[in-house]
Amino acid sequence: MSLINQFFGAILNVIFEGVTLISPEAALGISIILFTLVARVLMTPLQLSSQRTSRGMSKIQPEMQRIQNKYKDKKDQQSQMQMSQEMQVLYKKYKINPFAGCLPLLIQFPLIIALFNVLRTPAQYINKLTNVYHQMAEIVTINIANYQSLLQPFADSVYVNSRQQYDLSQVDGVSQFLSHLTTTQWNEFLQSAGNVPGLDQIFQLKHSYETFLTMNVVDTPKLLISSGMWLAILVPIIAGASTYIFSKITMSANGAVQSTASSEQNPAESMMKTMNIVMPVMTAFMSYTMPIGLALYWISGNVIMMGQQWVVNKMLAKQDEKMEAQLKKDREEASKNGRVTTRKVRKRVPVQKTDNTDQDNLK
Repeated sequence: MSLINQFFGAILNVIFEGVTLISPEAALGISIILFTLVARVLMTPLQLSSQRTSRGMSKIQPEMQRIQNKYKDKKDQQSQMQMSQEMQVLYKKYKINPFAGCLPLLIQFPLIIALFNVLRTPAQYINKLTNVYHQMAEIVTINIANYQSLLQPFADSVYVNSRQQYDLSQVDGVSQFLSHLTTTQWNEFLQSAGNVPGLDQIFQLKHSYETFLTMNVVDTPKLLISSGMWLAILVPIIAGASTYIFSKITMSANGAVQSTASSEQNPAESMMKTMNIVMPVMTAFMSYTMPIGLALYWISGNVIMMGQQWVVNKMLAKQDEKMEAQLKKDREEASKNGRVTTRKVRKRVPVQKTDNTDQDNLK
């Protein structure tokens, strides 16, 4: 995982260097947006593979349902194997790999974790931010005699964010510790430290790097709201809303079948509807409690993927047309072959005729 972290960290560092060549103002926020764009472009092949499978599976749903109904009441092993074989033949006929839809998700999972790790501690991967915090650590350790006791009240919250304990007797440890302080904690520390030569100037550079739309991307909306900045509530709201909109667009693009069937008859549809509610709520909650940089990644990612979805739709349009034409032809042939005309044939029973002359003789 560390190699993946370093890979994405190197990309973020290059982007940050390019942005600061233009202006240091809001460099970290802009870099996160551009970094998200690069990450989504790298994941485009995985998205194509996943949606190609999803759309194909949606289109052959009637054929799949027909096979499942055929073996609905047959639970023995042989029948289940026959059903599986018929499913495999169906997939092969229309060139669908059912596992291709899951594989991209499995591949993306470690990538998403790596992205999370990089964005949670950007100062660890961005050289200019590392230098800024290192300079502040040197100034603090040299000019503030009791700096360790002043920093100690923040130790618990830093540990919660980083899951690490830093050696405050070393400059490197102080540098990493300072990178986890929120704006409120910085203000408390600076107020306690008093006037420290050179610290204010370097702190202003840090502030210009990390401030985006009046908010510091290392802070959480929860913290900003508690300090009276109610505008920060828009961050989790936008994150949740953009996730919901993107999920609806994705469902439509994947050809999700709208059905009036019950959830027992169509569990996949029921699960998708549930996820469309759960995911936006989870995203909004995490965006409320985690650094704004991560929320910015989710928001920009959703917006970028909406545009990306339009491109993917164009790329898969020809495949859809080809598959629909083949399905139409196959269904017409199946319907034609399935028409069986049953003739009602009357069975003629021979009736023995009685001669009237013989009847008269009997009388």
